[in-house]
Amino acid sequence: MSEARQRDQFRTLLKCGRCGAAGHAIWEENSGTSADGPMGSLITMSDSFILQVASSHQGQPLIACKACGTVHPD
Repeated sequence: MSEARQRDQFRTLLKCGRCGAAGHAIWEENSGTSADGPMGSLITMSDSFILQVASSHQGQPLIACKACGTVHPD
């Protein structure tokens, strides 16, 4: 029986540019790539942010500040 390769997880910091709320998102690597490098799938994020759209036109989720609704830049 072969073992499936475990995907790497990484954490990014989130900070609202409008109200200053701070938190983080945890991502898991996937097979996609972009001009900025490898892409990841969103696993979870801190309670100060919400998932506004699961997949934008660029294929990445749109994350918004829970306190003021400002969308976090990519």
